Amino acid sequence: MVKKYFLLIVTLIILRSLGLSQCINVTAFGMATVNGCTSGTISTCNYASEYGEIIFNSVGTYTFNSSVGTDFLTLTTAANAIIASGPAPLLVTIPSTGGYRLHVNTDASCGTQSTCRITTYSCASTTSVGCINSSPFGSATISSCASGTITTCNWAIEYSELTFSTAGSFTFYSSVPTDYFTFTDVSNNVIAYGVQPLTATIPTTGLYRLHLNSDALCGTDQTCRTTSYGCSMPCSGTPTAGTALASYTNLCSATAVNFSLPGSTSATGITYQWQSSPNGSTWTNITGALTINYSQVVNATGYFRCIVACGSFTSASSPAMVTMGGTTVGGTAVASGLAPCGGGTITYSLSGATVAFGLSYQWQSSPNGSVWTNIVGKTASATTEFVPTSTYFRCILMCGFSATVASLPVLTTVSSGAVSYANVPYVQTFDNTWQNGCDIRELPDNLYWKSKPATGNESWRRQNDGIAASWTNASIGVVVPASGIGCANFHSFGANNNDKGAMDFYVNMNQNGKYVLSFYYLNVSGSDNLDVMLSTDAGSSFSIKGAYTTQTIWTKKVIYFNAPNSPTCVIRLRGTSDNGNDDIGVDSLSLKLVCLNPAITAASSASTICSGASLTLTATGATSYTWMPTSLHNSSIVVTPTVNTHYVVTGSNDGLCFPSAGVSVSVTICNGIEELYGSQISVFPNPANGLITVLLPKEVTTAYFEITDPVGKLISKEELTQKHNMIDITELANGIYLYKILQKATTISVGKIIKQ
Repeated sequence: MVKKYFLLIVTLIILRSLGLSQCINVTAFGMATVNGCTSGTISTCNYASEYGEIIFNSVGTYTFNSSVGTDFLTLTTAANAIIASGPAPLLVTIPSTGGYRLHVNTDASCGTQSTCRITTYSCASTTSVGCINSSPFGSATISSCASGTITTCNWAIEYSELTFSTAGSFTFYSSVPTDYFTFTDVSNNVIAYGVQPLTATIPTTGLYRLHLNSDALCGTDQTCRTTSYGCSMPCSGTPTAGTALASYTNLCSATAVNFSLPGSTSATGITYQWQSSPNGSTWTNITGALTINYSQVVNATGYFRCIVACGSFTSASSPAMVTMGGTTVGGTAVASGLAPCGGGTITYSLSGATVAFGLSYQWQSSPNGSVWTNIVGKTASATTEFVPTSTYFRCILMCGFSATVASLPVLTTVSSGAVSYANVPYVQTFDNTWQNGCDIRELPDNLYWKSKPATGNESWRRQNDGIAASWTNASIGVVVPASGIGCANFHSFGANNNDKGAMDFYVNMNQNGKYVLSFYYLNVSGSDNLDVMLSTDAGSSFSIKGAYTTQTIWTKKVIYFNAPNSPTCVIRLRGTSDNGNDDIGVDSLSLKLVCLNPAITAASSASTICSGASLTLTATGATSYTWMPTSLHNSSIVVTPTVNTHYVVTGSNDGLCFPSAGVSVSVTICNGIEELYGSQISVFPNPANGLITVLLPKEVTTAYFEITDPVGKLISKEELTQKHNMIDITELANGIYLYKILQKATTISVGKIIKQ
């Protein structure tokens, strides 16, 4: 006995030191006593790093669960001998009464977390086991011990209604060998569950349900499969034992393994006794293993078989061998496909590698196939990676105590799709044989052009080369060039309605000037169209510069681009399909620099002046000018602003490029007569909508009242002849106006009037 406990403790220490797929915690919290086939709560606040004590006074199969659906559970004896482990919910057969522990962690790596979760248990006779679905599909009425079809198109998420008018032992089948069945009564109380074929004894006549899933994890898929049933007659003579089948044949750690008997006799009166052997020759009965489907925690390499009996007639099944550890085969890394031009997302998996419970994986990448780097977080049997450049991939596998082994690598080759930027002027006739980029002959030239997509009906080609793109009806709907022997062709005839295809032209447009793009366009009929778009940031964003629909004859189109000022411009020709009777054509494309913007400057003889004073504005750099808001056209002009004003001059040398410059002038009331009289002059009411009063000091004679708009245009001018003067603003539109009071030629007061 001492030796056994010593070996148990050593085994636990080794398992914990290796970080295998069980998590043995040291902190206790919560407990439960189970007296029968019941359900209950262990703790309402388990942390992921604690265990709950459970005392079982009744053996049987139980399901353990956590309110955190992603938790990892490990059930052990009170001495921490592992019974079972895995993600919640965890199904375990309790072998004997006594004390047990349920350890809770966030994942199989024994993750910890101080979050309260509720841990529970339930007896396997409730709906806590199997897979209970909510979508009905298909039905069958079974009135005798016979075989039949339930449905020819069950999905793995549905159940079928079965009406039994006869009791007996029935077996249920699916055309998908890996499917998982759960058989319940009409209230969804579980009667039997397991991988198919599933045998269940119908206790009484009535209504039952057969639930279907793709695996024991209640997996779903929308694949049609045929479900059927067969009836077991009373056994006679020596039964056929079939072949013992294990859910796992290779293990990296102690694991619950499910055993079944495909090919065995299905009949009433059959009994089963599972046996184990360390060497395949000396067999020992497994206590309590008396059903056709059996589950046991396997912690060492061994053999398993079943003795099938009909009365005194017996036969032994072919054994199943379960290997613990052993030699791991790395297999070969396999890519799901080829990377698209410029890089893309690829899924990598393993072919021919060892499949074992608890096997650990680490994917690696390499630029040259010799220097390898771990890919962080990629520790599953498959991985999905974005591959921007040509890269090798492989996987490192380790099972239990065995040494690591590497899979054979796979190389994903990525065409860079790199382009250069053309200089201006540039001409493309589309006459030459098109070049290969990411596909066959999809580019007018592979220096400055790129197509998206590279192939298919929505890709661009020279009009007589659609076969290179696998166009549908490559010779129907295509256009005839406007000149020469070639033109660019978008196969709107074959593409689906609203499919889009782009042909991008990369060009340097870094000069400060106006560019002109010209091309000939043809689109005989339909609702398909062409958009011409411009990007100044190497294709990160685009704006539409031209949009063209029907054009019954070849017609020249011209688009001006005003100073993009970028060396990484992209001009995109994007076709949109209508799946109509003809294609879109583009021919004889050219891009030129029309003019360079002159360097316009604007200057003022003074930046600040007194109200009523004049100053000179001067522009340089062009041959013609327009000043605003004055609308004057000389290079130098004289202005007399009454308020702060910003003047803008637009210049040109050729009537094509029109850059501008600006200058601001501040206007103030200066010392002198303005200061002497300013405080003695009143203009009221303000705001006003009819008459306003202008009150002057008696010393003021020969005065005038001027009203201007905000930019200085004179609206009215009236003479002030007495101390109290009335001014009528009834005819003015509502708004803000400026006034100025002058004595002879001197401004003595300025201000604003609000007309309401």
